[in-house]
Amino acid sequence: MIKNIPQDIEFEQLALDCITKSFEMLYSIGWDYKNLTTDVNEEEYWKHNDITVRTSLIVLFQGVEYLMKMKITEKSALLLIENNRSDWSTIPGKRDKNFDELITISGENLLSVFCAITNDNFKLDEFAPKFEELRKKRNKLVHSTGVNGLDYKYIIKEILFILSIFYFDEKWIELLREKFVSEPTFGHWDSDVELASYHQTLDFVKHSLTKSEINKYIPYDIKSRRYFCPYCTYWLTKEEEPEVKWGFLTPNTADSTKIHCLVCDKEHDVSRDQCQPEDPEDECKGNVLSNEYIDKQCLTCYSQE
Repeated sequence: MIKNIPQDIEFEQLALDCITKSFEMLYSIGWDYKNLTTDVNEEEYWKHNDITVRTSLIVLFQGVEYLMKMKITEKSALLLIENNRSDWSTIPGKRDKNFDELITISGENLLSVFCAITNDNFKLDEFAPKFEELRKKRNKLVHSTGVNGLDYKYIIKEILFILSIFYFDEKWIELLREKFVSEPTFGHWDSDVELASYHQTLDFVKHSLTKSEINKYIPYDIKSRRYFCPYCTYWLTKEEEPEVKWGFLTPNTADSTKIHCLVCDKEHDVSRDQCQPEDPEDECKGNVLSNEYIDKQCLTCYSQE
């Protein structure tokens, strides 16, 4: 018999670990560039780190294959076996084999099986050409001299697309936040400040994509007015962190009394009163105020009445 047949959840965990690692490799370069104290051309900086960008794409492709194997395994992991049926070791008297001793499908054959078991709800017409493009780029990196002009932004877009098509549009925000807070050292210093610092991940994606591109993968219109989060900003200002606006009215109406922050994933009550800055020379047309940490704190300019 065939022993130790994998479960779909095992493939899923491997997939999300790979996809997260692919993103982290790019983020670390972007973070280092942001903190440079001297002027360096950004394009030249990324070109210098081309090997990391290439490796990130290879790791991403591995993650996508795992997601496909997850879906196939939901039907039957036996569909992943490439060996001739006569080599399956299922007939009495033959030596048992572990699943990982057998040859499993990959590449083009994996796509064929995946398409065969996928239901109508999955957007195959969008996924299949994306997968093929990613597979060809990966093959050039592994088996040839590489891909000319590989842009890290392409990988960021593919990460968001893949997660959206297998899960939902905002899955990347949830996944990266989960990995962020599950890191073993999280909270050893100050969990409130550290959680608020997750904004750096969102800022990196925002810097990498156009507003139209990122709008596909967040639940709000990034082109609309954004607000300070009472929780995140309160803790970040204690550490003199930069001002961050990732809060959105929910719903986005003139009388809405709640905002949702994509950084901390918390919903906050607000009042709708005209901002009246302490300094009369300051001008602010904001009318979204919070009393959560500071009385009558304007979430548009973050001044206090």
